[in-house]
Amino acid sequence: MIAGSTFAQNHWRVNNAYGIDADFTTIQAAFDSATAGDIIYIEGTNIPYGAATATKPFTIIGTGYFLAVNDSTQANLAPSITGLIRLYPGSEGSYVAGLTGSIRVDASNVIVERNNLSNITIGYSYDVGNIVIRQNYIYTISDRSFYTSAVIQNNIVTNNISSSIKANWLIYNNTLYGNYGGTPGMINVHNSSIKNNIVFNNYSTSNIYPCINTNPDQNNNIEFNVCNRETTAYPIPENNIWNAVIEEVIVNEGSAEKQLYLIEDSPAIGYGEGGVDCGAYGGLNPYILSGMPPVPHIFKATVPVSATTTSGLPVNVQIKSQK
Repeated sequence: MIAGSTFAQNHWRVNNAYGIDADFTTIQAAFDSATAGDIIYIEGTNIPYGAATATKPFTIIGTGYFLAVNDSTQANLAPSITGLIRLYPGSEGSYVAGLTGSIRVDASNVIVERNNLSNITIGYSYDVGNIVIRQNYIYTISDRSFYTSAVIQNNIVTNNISSSIKANWLIYNNTLYGNYGGTPGMINVHNSSIKNNIVFNNYSTSNIYPCINTNPDQNNNIEFNVCNRETTAYPIPENNIWNAVIEEVIVNEGSAEKQLYLIEDSPAIGYGEGGVDCGAYGGLNPYILSGMPPVPHIFKATVPVSATTTSGLPVNVQIKSQK
């Protein structure tokens, strides 16, 4: 599950809050000093950490996001806010979870899981393969005209997924929900398998802003998706639901994550390949609220402001092990 765990030697804390005795105050300092395979914890503060570049394989773990929205997340509700995290050649085998920021993947065999990302770019400057992007809350996913292979699975995407002709992606069980005004579609990729997704484009009411680009020249396999808008420019693939009514598929109210739950009797229930539910909450790796990383976390803590000579400093914490 954690790509770097095979090599893991050391655990490091990064915290830029005043008065905290952490190993590093910047992510770049941790990347520069840590050994390949080390585990780096990016702790939540209200101060963004800025950008950083990794050239060694690390396991990078933040605190998650939307921590005040959902129950039993973190005792400290501040997210781990970063700038652009660049995974350069040499960082093959890295694992990244629980961050709020953006990521550029220029190394192979990388897992990006349970992050809140403004964007993620696969293969910005280099050919890469075996990239896994799953259970994230993302604005946009794209590439930069280098050869890429990737699994994009169980994400919530609020704008679009796009690729160049050099991509080979598996796009399964994502929920795309937003206002995308691009005519090619919220999913506009090449040489990819697009299955079990829910795609709702709320921009305008015109079919010139479709959910999925079905241009046959882009060589995609498109099946078992539930969409609210079909294209008018290209043939319509069979084995999909087009023109679905949003209110008949998802809850469509509440928090950004929970509004995408399927309602009772939703046509997306069991419609996916093999009888799985469509969307981010279906399949074998369902989306996890608040992007809680798969490690134990303190979700409640009672810490007195001072100690006494008789009782010392009684601290009470409650811990959960997140799968």
